[in-house]
Amino acid sequence: MLRLGLLALVAIGIAGAAAELAFERHWGSPTQLIPWVTLTLLTVALLLVAISDSTGTRTVVRVLALVVLLAAAYGVFTHVSVNHGMGAMDPAWDSMSAPAQWWSALTKSVGNAPPLAPGMLAQSALLLLLATTVRRPAK
Repeated sequence: MLRLGLLALVAIGIAGAAAELAFERHWGSPTQLIPWVTLTLLTVALLLVAISDSTGTRTVVRVLALVVLLAAAYGVFTHVSVNHGMGAMDPAWDSMSAPAQWWSALTKSVGNAPPLAPGMLAQSALLLLLATTVRRPAK
């Protein structure tokens, strides 16, 4: 039951992230296609873990999940960096300390890029990793 619940949460995460990306029209540049690729990888990994419980399959799924985790970390970094770059449009920006500027970028006080949106991908990847630790029940 736990395994099925984890896989269901991964599927919901994939669907939610895809919907959010589509609503935001997140495909205007090659960099914006990265989360679409990661969603494809997550979908493939989800299907693999759902149909097979072999050691080889679990290894492939774990590698795919780790790739998605790295891409999600890159996404957070990119979003924060874009927001930080937009800070120059804020009149008070130059009077802020560097940590305050980066905090503003992280919390989306400046810029429009949601820094935690890539976290949806990371969450799904982590759930998928957890699902590979729960063995399929014997028939």
